[in-house]
Parts: sequence; structure tokens; C-alpha cells
Amino acid sequence: MRHPLSLSRSGLFLGALSLPLLSLAQVSSDCINQVTGQPCGQDLNTITTAVPFLMISVDSRAGGMGDAGVAISPDANSIHWNPSKLAFAPNDGEFHISFSPWLRNLVPDMSLAYVAGYGRLGNKKSTIGGSLRYFDLGSIQFTDQNGNPIREFKPAEFAVDIAFAQQFSDFFSGGIAVRYVNSNLTGGLNVNNANTKAGQSVAADVSFYYQKPDLRLGDNTGTFAFGLNISNIGAKMSYSETARRDFIPINLRLGPRFTYDIDDYNSISIHFDANKLLVPTPPIFELDSAGNYMVDPTTGQFVIASGRTPTWAWPKGCSRASATRRAGTTRTASW
Repeated sequence: MRHPLSLSRSGLFLGALSLPLLSLAQVSSDCINQVTGQPCGQDLNTITTAVPFLMISVDSRAGGMGDAGVAISPDANSIHWNPSKLAFAPNDGEFHISFSPWLRNLVPDMSLAYVAGYGRLGNKKSTIGGSLRYFDLGSIQFTDQNGNPIREFKPAEFAVDIAFAQQFSDFFSGGIAVRYVNSNLTGGLNVNNANTKAGQSVAADVSFYYQKPDLRLGDNTGTFAFGLNISNIGAKMSYSETARRDFIPINLRLGPRFTYDIDDYNSISIHFDANKLLVPTPPIFELDSAGNYMVDPTTGQFVIASGRTPTWAWPKGCSRASATRRAGTTRTASW
């Protein structure tokens, strides 16, 4: 059945919106890949979240290095990658602004704007910063199922951050960031007799950073650093009063950096970032011999073959994000 809301950029829009639609893949649970947790011979069970723009690189420096930013040398953009790095920022204050046309070859009017800055406090060991990112999805024409125009709207998302970093020693620091997220993708449009609304959430980052400078390497010196950041720890988000709430992209990022100083003016760095999305894999349900979804007679809920129930609250979903089915266990879900 065709949905009564159609979009000229439906793929991009739905990817950003992450509406609470449940895809019930008809697969057999007799064969589950023990490594990936996915049904054998089937496409990957993709994990989606609300507000994926929170994971987009905000600066060309880290973006040009494959989004490796958790341990690179500190600057104002550290609020996004690892707030604890601000404690070792080289200046007493800094301001950064960037503007990135997004997917310009596909959509000419999408863009990401970012403003960030920090200032060192009087004790010289504490730093406070703030940032604003604004994701403009351009103009979208809403139509009904017959293709008749309903309205034109410019969906947009933004996040406001306040960050604090503290040096614990000459080599180690910790930091936190508090974030408000607003995602207005429909402008209150009524869909299937349900009013939509802007999604809102509050989240936090918890991060740590270690750096050891002036390591002797022959006649030259080098710096070793390591960073860890758990970002977007926060409440689930909904775009309507009737829909289930979706996880925001809670993410674990960690990795090292090594910088070799060639001379007073030149250096070379090696960076590595590892990421783990701390969001449960969507469920795939058991089928009976007739190809129908199995229902637990005790609870009246669908029996899950792999993945996790999407109705979990975010703390439980975050802690069990990587879990898969184990032999002899049965899980159920309903919504």
C-alpha cells in the first residue's frame, strides 16, 4: 500500500527522518550467521537511528582523514569529536566556523553549518566551550498519494552544545558535553490522521584524553595520544504522539594518534579511530511452517529470531546493543 505522503527526495528525507516504520523481513531463523547475527543468505539488517546528522563530520580537517578525530590535536572542533581535548588546547581561546554544501551533486540546497568556540578559565586547567550545528535539508515538496501538491517545506535540524574539560594531570583530562537536539522534518503535517511534530532530545557526551609529548625518537621528538568519547547518550526521539520512539545515535569512539616532529615547522601524524554504534539491531521475527510470524501464546507477542526489541528504553538498549540470539532462548516484542 502506498503511503499518502510522497516526497520528491524521499530517500534522503526518510534516511534523515528515521520514521518508526518496522520492516518485517520474511526470513527463516534456521540459519543465523554466528559472526554477524544476520539470517543466512539475506541482506544485512541495517541499524537506523533518528537524527543521523549528529554523526556527520563538522570540519574539513577530520573529514579529510576519514572522520578520525577522537585523538587528533585539540582545537575548537574538539567539542564534536572529544570534548576532553579542550583541556589541552594550545590557545586560551579559539573560534571556528564552517559551512559545507551537503551532497551537492544530488541536492543543490542541502548544507551543514557549524560554529564552535572555547575559552580557558582562570585556573588554566579548565576549559569551557560551546557549539551550534545546523543541518538544512533544502526545500521538499509534499504531495498526496495521487501526486497532488500539499505544501512545500524546508526541513531542518540543529544541535546546541555546552562543553567542559578538566586537566587531571599534565597528561590526562576528562570532559563532558550537554546537547539539545531539535529535528523539524515535517512542519506539523498531518499523516494518516496523526499530527507530526519536531523531534526533540537532550543528550550528553562523556570523554577522556591522554597525551604524552616530547617522546625522544633519535634526534627528534614525537607525541603519543589516545582518546575515548561516548557521544549522544540521551533520550529516544519521536516525530508524532502515536509513533514509537527511536534511538538517537549513541556512539563509542576511541583511538590513538602518533605525531612525529620532523623539524620545527613540519610533522607527520598517524591516526586511527574505531567506532561502535550503541544502538540495538532491529528485530527479525520467527516464521512458522506456513510463513506466518510466530506469536508467543503466553504474551501474545511476536517471537524474535535475531536482533533486539525496539521498545527498550535507551539505557538498556545502549548496554545490550551488540547482543544476538543465543540457543535455547526466546524473546518477544510488541508495539
